[in-house]
Amino acid sequence: MHLPFTPRTRPGVAVQQVAFTSTYLQRTVQLEVVLPPGFEAARARPYPVLYLHDGQDLRRLRLPSTLNLLYRRQAVQPFVLVAVPAGVRVQEYGVAAEADYLKRGSRAGEYTDFLLHELMPYVRAHYPVSTDPRAVVVAGFSLSGLAAFDFVWHHPAVALRAGVFSGSFWWRRRALDQGYTDADRIMHGLVRGGQPAPGQQFWLQTGTRDETNDRNYNGIIDSIEDTYDLITELEQHGLQAGRDIRYVEVVGGRHNQRTWGHILPDFLQWAFGPTAAIQDLTGEQSRWHSRQRLAHQRRQYQREQIARRQQAASFSTDSLRMTAAISRPQPGQYPAYFDEAYLPRVPAGADPLAQLAQQLAEVEALIGPLTDEQALTNYDPGKWSIKEVLLHLLDTERIFAYRALRIARGDQQPLPGFDQEAYGPEAGANNRPLTDILAEYAAVRAATLALFRSFTSAQLDRMGTASNCPVSVRALVFVTAGHEAHHLRILRERYLPLLA
Repeated sequence: MHLPFTPRTRPGVAVQQVAFTSTYLQRTVQLEVVLPPGFEAARARPYPVLYLHDGQDLRRLRLPSTLNLLYRRQAVQPFVLVAVPAGVRVQEYGVAAEADYLKRGSRAGEYTDFLLHELMPYVRAHYPVSTDPRAVVVAGFSLSGLAAFDFVWHHPAVALRAGVFSGSFWWRRRALDQGYTDADRIMHGLVRGGQPAPGQQFWLQTGTRDETNDRNYNGIIDSIEDTYDLITELEQHGLQAGRDIRYVEVVGGRHNQRTWGHILPDFLQWAFGPTAAIQDLTGEQSRWHSRQRLAHQRRQYQREQIARRQQAASFSTDSLRMTAAISRPQPGQYPAYFDEAYLPRVPAGADPLAQLAQQLAEVEALIGPLTDEQALTNYDPGKWSIKEVLLHLLDTERIFAYRALRIARGDQQPLPGFDQEAYGPEAGANNRPLTDILAEYAAVRAATLALFRSFTSAQLDRMGTASNCPVSVRALVFVTAGHEAHHLRILRERYLPLLA
């Protein structure tokens, strides 16, 4: 039901309540339409219009009073605000093309159809609002912010500008514990695979206390990193910060209506200001652009991780200088298959302990620069990913070192074998950050070298049984280095060329 506009006798915005039934949403929608001071129902020049998701929070956001302040200061031009309340929020908001991994957002497509084919035509029929997409803005908060971005990105012929407060850009195809990588973020993928329309503009906001989650342990909360990564995707398409993108980071800002209401003047001036200049009406400096800070944090974290690994490698190398080279095992001290695949990977005259220390540096150089997404690469279906290869090397090194310890201590109990194919899926390598795996790699290598360095000549020649085969401690030291060399060769020849 549409109520005719009644002019107000006192200055300020007027809030009109409107109800109509949506076929797409299968519910009655209770709109609140906020009209500017001096609203003219028969105005010849149409008003710009803002479609605001989560409209039920209109007063919690203090929007009417904020608008009155902006109008008094002439900080915005008159526009019509259509506040659309949420229904089944977690299903109607999201990305229209795809639900997330828990099937949330399953009705986002219907919500988009509601906007396109019911709400916007209704508003245009009852209010003098513009049909020029440059004068149509869609905005939302958290999940409805994601929906606003998705709508503007895919429907530029209708609306060219979006405002997103603490957007749920983490929206993903896969759970964090099910092999997630950043490539699973749905909106990022849609932007990467799409093309912007001329004139598209985006206002994006986060708060430094939006959340505490930091899935890759780089010191930046996920909401900020996801937003920044989305900005990077937009920039890859040629959009420019300042001209096409405004990013606002609220220091101390939380994921709530108080923070969003606090920063609303910035957004409203960006969307409807008569000039490009934005007045600071918050009484403080609320904008903290984190691009440089994010890059600094990432570099600092990477430096710390590299320093730890280098320290471990340095400890191992320094210790090796005090240890005589270990001579090769004699035939009969190991199973025949060692000669086929592993022992030849330790060159004649080489010290296996020095090779193990060098291999740690080689792994750091080859694998350290990769992203988590790149480290999920495999060269053939069914083959291990790079992360899984690293965990296999860690598992095997621990087992070889354990066997060497048992035999060196005079333990003559037969030691069982292990099924590397069964170990792989249980290791959960693809669910772990690459930096975490590499840190563990350095720690295990330091422990292995310390153990191997402690063995006397007599202990190195002690024999035992492992996997139903006779083997010496000396052979286990050599096969640990040879086994790693075997897999490093495969990484260089079959995996890394795919990343070029």
